[in-house]
Amino acid sequence: MFNRLAFKKRILFVGIPDMAYIGLDGLLMAGVNIVGVLGPKKNHNMFYDFKNFVIHRGLNYIDYDELDEPQLIEKVCSLDIDAAVVCSFNYKIPKVLLNATKDGFINVHPSMLPKYRGGNPYSRVIMNGETETGVTIHFMDDSFDTGDIIAQKPYHIHSKATMGTLFNELNVLGIELLLQVLQLYETQELPRIKQPAGDFISGKGLDERDIFINYNKTAEEIERFIRALNPFIIASTTFRGNLMKIMRAEVASDAFSIPHPAGTVSKIEDDKFFIATSKGLIVPTVLQFGSFFIGDSKDFIRIVNPKIGEEFK
Repeated sequence: MFNRLAFKKRILFVGIPDMAYIGLDGLLMAGVNIVGVLGPKKNHNMFYDFKNFVIHRGLNYIDYDELDEPQLIEKVCSLDIDAAVVCSFNYKIPKVLLNATKDGFINVHPSMLPKYRGGNPYSRVIMNGETETGVTIHFMDDSFDTGDIIAQKPYHIHSKATMGTLFNELNVLGIELLLQVLQLYETQELPRIKQPAGDFISGKGLDERDIFINYNKTAEEIERFIRALNPFIIASTTFRGNLMKIMRAEVASDAFSIPHPAGTVSKIEDDKFFIATSKGLIVPTVLQFGSFFIGDSKDFIRIVNPKIGEEFK
């Protein structure tokens, strides 16, 4: 429990939905003294939604076109801000803005830095079969996720975690840790632990080429891949020239199956069908087939009538 009267520092909140919704409300409920909010640029598809969200909470929303524009820097400086806190921001923050507050910008990052720097550590840790991740609160510098660490907290990844469940759980954990940091900041200087130099496993975002299933991977790798993209991106494939999205799948042994090339239908039962991979079989259980329907394997068999040997690409 946080003492609402304890938060006196003047805080600028910076963020882009969806994490910004959770972060801003979490800080408000704890009584953090938020004197301004920076959201997405005016051309961002979430600009108006987030601006209305902020205004309806009686907060000072700051419009801008570019993060280094003189009007924005003057506005931030005029607010006499002690520190800014960042909850998911797609833009690189220029030095002139980083230097417009007394003590800099503090970022919430959903991984145990320096591992998984980048825009989508949620998906990457699941895809890579990690069993543990966490959150890091760190000062921002003029690169991405490389600034001095203030605090960290580990988190165990559930065996059936999806991008969505991990996103929600790490956001809550991150805000809890951020509040602890802000409470400490009220009375003393924050710790600064330099990140080690070197190359570390990446948490970079996914582009359009990264969302398609590679059947030359193992069934276990593909099942993790499907969970890692659910529900915000969705793993994709094609069948008979139609785009197909797979939201959930199971791994099956290939011991009972006649060998088939990776990506082909190898077995069909009354309520499920099996796709061959480089090792094991993958069984889609929740899927969308083109614009025809969203359903389960039984629906796909009944409506599409796949045949043994047909290929997914």
